[in-house]
Amino acid sequence: MFLAIRELLHTKLRYMLIGLIMVLIAMLIFIISGLANGLSADNAGSIQTMHTDRLVIEKDVEQQLTKSFLPESATDDVKQADGVIEAAPLTVRMSGVSQQGTDQQTDVAVFGTDLQGMLIPEVIQGTKPTDPDDVLADESLQQKGFDVGDRIVFNGNDTAYTIAGFAQNQRFSHAPVIYRTINRDKITAVAIRTDGDTGEGLNASYDVLSKGEVLQGIPSYSQEQASLNMMIVFLFVIAAFVLAVFFYVITMQKKSQFGILKALGIQTSYIIRNLMFQMVAISIVCIGVAIGITYGVKLILPDDMPFIMNTLNMLKVSSLLLVVSVLGSLISLFQVVKVDPIQAIEGGE
Repeated sequence: MFLAIRELLHTKLRYMLIGLIMVLIAMLIFIISGLANGLSADNAGSIQTMHTDRLVIEKDVEQQLTKSFLPESATDDVKQADGVIEAAPLTVRMSGVSQQGTDQQTDVAVFGTDLQGMLIPEVIQGTKPTDPDDVLADESLQQKGFDVGDRIVFNGNDTAYTIAGFAQNQRFSHAPVIYRTINRDKITAVAIRTDGDTGEGLNASYDVLSKGEVLQGIPSYSQEQASLNMMIVFLFVIAAFVLAVFFYVITMQKKSQFGILKALGIQTSYIIRNLMFQMVAISIVCIGVAIGITYGVKLILPDDMPFIMNTLNMLKVSSLLLVVSVLGSLISLFQVVKVDPIQAIEGGE
């Protein structure tokens, strides 16, 4: 790869300009991907992290959790179905909450369930609720001034509840979730763990949905994700075209040089390997720089900005971007194969 490295060092400005454009495109892809993940968690983090395999809801409500209404007996019916290992009732409704003695309301999603059941998430601060008047809240409520031990009142309800603890990533419909004791007269769904077979009778009486299907039923969830994913796809396409044009132009400018190398007996495969090394090296360096800048951008974003970067997602996007970059620049390699040493030296096309 001696030839590739020498050329990169000799024409630094040319390749720095290519690298700058690639860094900007990669950074934009990472930022939009982080926003997509952040909005997804902000809209449905509580469902994504819920300790359940499926949710049983009312039939024919278009998979929308908030439209479902089940009788009190539904939990017992579901527990007796074939393949159901564990079941827990769940109510979901939107409400407002305020600290006792104040009038300032904060919009929340109220999840009613058994406080000792499988749906209660892991506590990161405070303790799990043990008393019927205890609640567990999403940590984002701390930014609104709520703290462990605070007494809170829900809109339209005079009963005061105590915040026993906070959990992480518990959001629904862009609002923090508060878990409290369920009112069994108003069941929205039954969360179940199964052995893979929910039973024909259960499927006939209810809609049995995976968490993915429940997510698609949340208002605006699929529209948000589809819009952001479309932007990401277009950015990948743009990256491929931009790099293809850049490397094609550079290859054409070096056509006479390739002709001389071929005339000296250098094999075409050797030239192609050096070009491939350049493409891969530039792509890896630029992607690495873009990742570093994106993490820097994350540090200066407001805490309430729905922006999430995780290692697995970054690796997937980086790998795909690397593949797209290499594929987009492969068109220039055909020019190397077609170079005729005599014509290239003489300046012919």
